[in-house]
Amino acid sequence: MSAVLTFTRESMLGFKARKLRIAEHITQRELADMAGVPLDSVDLFEHNLPMPLDYKRRILKVLWAEKTKG
Repeated sequence: MSAVLTFTRESMLGFKARKLRIAEHITQRELADMAGVPLDSVDLFEHNLPMPLDYKRRILKVLWAEKTKG
């Protein structure tokens, strides 16, 4: 018996990060600058494509800080 994992777009981390970025009124360029990562890395992350783990961490750190500064 094998298990099948089903991922919906809404359940993927990059999609959730994109929704949060938009809700916080931050452009991809602004997020890239704030996180110190290349602009294309934000796009790769939001589309759940391979990228350096450190860049993912930086992007998430900025988004979390923006969300919690309320």
